[in-house]
Amino acid sequence: MPRIELPELSRFGPSVRIPELRDVHLTTRVRSVIDHPHFQRLRRVRQLGPTHLVYPGATHSRFEHVIGAYGYTQRFLVSLLRHPTFAAGVGETDLLAALAGGLCHDIGHYPFAHNLEALHRRGRDTVRHEDIAARVLGGPIGDLLEAEWGVERVRVARLIRVKHSDQPTQADRILASVLSSAIDADKMDYLQRDSAHLGVPYGRSFDAGRLIGALTLNEAEDAIAIRAKGKIPAEMFVFSRYMMFSEAYWHHTVRAASAMIEAAFADHVARQQPDPAELEATLLALSDDALLTRIRDEAPADSEARRLLSGITSDRRSLHKRIATYSRVYAEPEKRRAYETLYALDAAGLEATTRRISAALGRLTGQAPQPGDVLVDTPPRDKDHPETVDVRYDGVRGCTTYPLHELSRVVSGVHNDFVQVVKKIRVFVSPAIAQALRERQFEAEEAVVEAILEGET
Repeated sequence: MPRIELPELSRFGPSVRIPELRDVHLTTRVRSVIDHPHFQRLRRVRQLGPTHLVYPGATHSRFEHVIGAYGYTQRFLVSLLRHPTFAAGVGETDLLAALAGGLCHDIGHYPFAHNLEALHRRGRDTVRHEDIAARVLGGPIGDLLEAEWGVERVRVARLIRVKHSDQPTQADRILASVLSSAIDADKMDYLQRDSAHLGVPYGRSFDAGRLIGALTLNEAEDAIAIRAKGKIPAEMFVFSRYMMFSEAYWHHTVRAASAMIEAAFADHVARQQPDPAELEATLLALSDDALLTRIRDEAPADSEARRLLSGITSDRRSLHKRIATYSRVYAEPEKRRAYETLYALDAAGLEATTRRISAALGRLTGQAPQPGDVLVDTPPRDKDHPETVDVRYDGVRGCTTYPLHELSRVVSGVHNDFVQVVKKIRVFVSPAIAQALRERQFEAEEAVVEAILEGET
């Protein structure tokens, strides 16, 4: 059965070189998708949004990442084909569907997608990049997949959008776990790629080759697992992701810039009430910088959006500053209560609490903050339950399968710390307010806590 998209059979064909020193092998039908304008558009979308304001090297694109993720999807499938059940249960069309999913998994991404998708916390409608991907696959790229690849666009979209446990067939559950699970081709690429561009070692602290070589199927044979020899690389993979979130993705200054962009976009949407289809078209047409510039220029001079984005655009960098930080493990009971109170708030509650904090800080500075001068940043709630992967032992008596987090105290500790420690809630204020409170930091912290707890029910 020919499998020409897999590197063992295409290693001598055309390839593209991506950092760091990686060749991803392509075929004619793969290049036909990559060369399509919908795919080339990803060159204009930064992989890490505003992170370049903190780490100057973080200017790499979604385009580069999806090529890398496609390459890792190839390697995952080659490794899994050594498993008799997988090799017997999938055909060329199945493999091509997974490869198409790896290639197109971010086809719906737009500038600052992860930041703007968080706007549901502000009660605003948002545009999910996975939904856009399904609509993009309904067009010319989907035509290419069906005509040249022989795969159904609906199936590819489902592999991208639907959890592997909810896929309709055993084969698709396995293939979807290659694309999205605790250890998948997408994460393997972005951890290493982002680490390289940011200039930090954290995302490259695992042995990718040994981990891929240890891939197998779980006991139910409907998702990827790892053999015992991959336990240590898997632990390091989980720890690498933990470190990248702690030190890079959720770095306090990155979160400040993200909170400013979210608030500016929420103000823009509330004021203009754009038609959803027009909003989606705009997001897909613009680069990161062009989108921020357009929102800034369309906003009134005294608006929240104009003031916030003036600190990010036009060659300026004037970001909000931390004034308070909360986590679930702080020693002070009132800080832990403040965290739980903020974390439980809906959009209306968050707005009311922000107004109380603004008023309290205004009393300290003698000047009432303007909308957007005070921002409360709560990390996404979709990472409260980190996924795990099964570790399988061959040739042993008794139990042969263990979830990694039960087998490894390193991983269970990482899962606990990710939720308890890394997921901090921060209160940011404009540079002017931060300067005014410079000599009254302790008073400001007490005032913020009191304003938060005033809203307890």
